[in-house]
Amino acid sequence: MTTTCDYTMLRHNCAEALAADQQFGAPWIREAFERVPREVFAPPRAWLSTRGEDGAYPFINRATDPEAWARAVYTHDRALITQINDGNSPGGQAAGGRLSSSLSSLRVVVRQLSHLGPQPGRRGLHIGTGSGYDSALLAERVGARNVITVEVDHRLAAGARRALDTAGYGDVQTVVGDGEHGWSHGAPYAWLLSTASAMRTPWAWIEQTAPGGVIVTPYRGLALVRLVVADDGESASGPIVDAMAFMPLRGQRGRDVVDIRPVIDATMPRAEKLSTTTDLSVLGEILGAELLFHVLVPDAHVRFGETWWFQSRDASSWAAWKPTGHGRQWGPRRLLDEAGAAVTAWREAGEPDLTDLGVTVRPDEDRLWAGRSNGPSWLIT
Repeated sequence: MTTTCDYTMLRHNCAEALAADQQFGAPWIREAFERVPREVFAPPRAWLSTRGEDGAYPFINRATDPEAWARAVYTHDRALITQINDGNSPGGQAAGGRLSSSLSSLRVVVRQLSHLGPQPGRRGLHIGTGSGYDSALLAERVGARNVITVEVDHRLAAGARRALDTAGYGDVQTVVGDGEHGWSHGAPYAWLLSTASAMRTPWAWIEQTAPGGVIVTPYRGLALVRLVVADDGESASGPIVDAMAFMPLRGQRGRDVVDIRPVIDATMPRAEKLSTTTDLSVLGEILGAELLFHVLVPDAHVRFGETWWFQSRDASSWAAWKPTGHGRQWGPRRLLDEAGAAVTAWREAGEPDLTDLGVTVRPDEDRLWAGRSNGPSWLIT
C-alpha cells in the first residue's frame, strides 16, 4: 500500500506542476492544496477520464494497483471519474455511459477557487459536494464552520461526510438536497460556488447570496461565469472568466441526445441540398461563437468532424455541413439556417471570444451579453 509519505510527495510534485503551469491564482490556494489530503476523498475504485480503445472508461482499483491509483489521484490535468450512470454502472470493470460525478481536474479546481476568491471567515455555500474535496479546500480558506455543502445524491453525500470527518473537516455542514434550490437555512451567503454546470442560473442562488456577494458557476457546459449580486438583490451580473466543462446540475440535464442515424438514412434522399453563404467553421474554432450558437439554437446538438452533423435533441430534424459550404437539412427545423443566423449574430456583436461575454440574471430571465451588460444581448431559454 502506498504510504502517507508517498502521498505527501505526490501532492507536492503535483503542486509544483500546477505552479509551473501558473494555475494557482493566489498563495492561499497552493497552501490549501498542500494541506488537504486528496487521497482521502478519492474512492478506492474509480475510472480514468480518458477513454480506452473500446470507448469505455478504464477502471482503476487501489487494492490491486495502488501506485497507479495514487498517480491518477494526483495527475494535475485530468479528472478521475467517481460515478457513472448515477451509480448504476457495475464496478470492477471499464464502463461507458453518462458521467455523473468526478474528482475534477486539479487544474480546474484551483482555477475555480482563484475566480471565487472567498475571504477568511465569510460563510458560503458549495453546490455539488461530490467527494467533498472542494469543500475541504474551501474550509482551509474560510474555516470549516463557514462552509455548507449540498449534494443531491445521498450516497455521494454519505461518502463525502466520511471523508471530511477523516480528513479533519468535521465542522463542514453537509446537506442532502437539490442544489438548484440552494440552502436557505444558512443564508445569506458571502459566496456561492457550484461544481455542477448550470444551463440557467437558479434564482434561489441569487436570493440566498448577500448583495455584493460572488457566485461562481460553470455555465452551459462551456464556460465559467463570475456573478456579483446587485446592491438591491434584484439581479446578478458578471463576465465569463474561463473556459470550463462540468457535469450539469441533475435537474437541468435535459433529454439525452437520440441516435438519429436511422432517421438520417431514411430521409437522406428527401433532404434539402444547399450551399451556405455563412462560414460556420467558427463554431468549431471559437468558443464565444459556439456558446452563442447553443443559446440561439436551443435543444440542438452538433458533432464536429470531416462532416458536421447537427440534430435536434428530439430527433425530428437534422443537418449535415462540410467546410466547403455544402450541406443538407431535413425536418421542421432548418438547422443550417439557424446556425447561420447564430454566426451572423456573433459577427454583428464584434466576434466576441468566450471571455468577452457575460451573463445577467434576473428573476424572470438570463441574458448573455457581449462586451458589457448594456451591450448586445440575447435571451437564454
